[in-house]
Amino acid sequence: ASRAELKTLLSELSDTQIILVANFKDIPTNFEKVLQLEDGKVSYFGKLSDFVPKESIPFQVSESLLLSIEKLSSKQFDSFETAIRLVNGKVKYGNKIVLQEIDWEVKKGEKWALMGPNGSGKSSLLSLITGDNPQCYQNELYLFDKKRGSGESIWDLKKKMGFVSPELHLYFNKNSTVWKVVASGFFDSAGLFQKISSEQLKLVELYLQLVNLLESKDRKLNQLSFGQQRLVFLARALVKNPALLILDEPCQGLDYNQMVFFRTILNEIAIHQNKTLLFVTHYEDEIPACINQKLHLFEGRELKQ
Repeated sequence: ASRAELKTLLSELSDTQIILVANFKDIPTNFEKVLQLEDGKVSYFGKLSDFVPKESIPFQVSESLLLSIEKLSSKQFDSFETAIRLVNGKVKYGNKIVLQEIDWEVKKGEKWALMGPNGSGKSSLLSLITGDNPQCYQNELYLFDKKRGSGESIWDLKKKMGFVSPELHLYFNKNSTVWKVVASGFFDSAGLFQKISSEQLKLVELYLQLVNLLESKDRKLNQLSFGQQRLVFLARALVKNPALLILDEPCQGLDYNQMVFFRTILNEIAIHQNKTLLFVTHYEDEIPACINQKLHLFEGRELKQ
């Protein structure tokens, strides 16, 4: 909704010169010219009315990719039946209620999409699950069959979770080498500060091979494209084979082809490794095919469909 509003606003600025970097579908109708770049070169410059965008090439899953995923499939962290159970969940700051009356259960192996507009409570709900919100202790919350606050530390719980978010991507040290970024996923740290075993290094390389970035393992993160960097963070989340994979708007900032590649890779991993998956997005076309359940939030409550 915010994108549509911005597009309308830009369409009304007739006396202002504007350079807009965007996907084709987001270009306001009153814009006059298009400059398209491919591989560092201008591939089109001319009238918007004459511009025909290239059709996106569907990404095909190769047998070698499937074999790579099968090779990485292994036993989950622990045996459990329910990854998340929240009873009458709520988050409140002073008099402001940002989340209320949320009853939600995620069984092992289920694949969920969490949806809703900005301000609907998605981030607050995630922060309860990841332990980044102290109000998790004020809620009746169960993670991996155990009531929150019954003895497990937040780091014990984080070991069982893989996490990708735009904020993690934004604040991570971009001078880190690619393989170290992935390896930091073993320790849930914002960098690699301890030695890893030869077995762990092999896993890092296997996951980089999975996302087609093994040849870039010794490059710095900031030397990769934005889409490649997001794939590095997916490998980081997966490297410890987490029991629960949480992806918070993982396709934000990716172009369409990058999104399709990310979505396809994730779908195959989630299916073949039977991941318990929580996928947060605003857009239906980003949702992997394996997702079969949805939780919609609106103004802090579940929006019944």
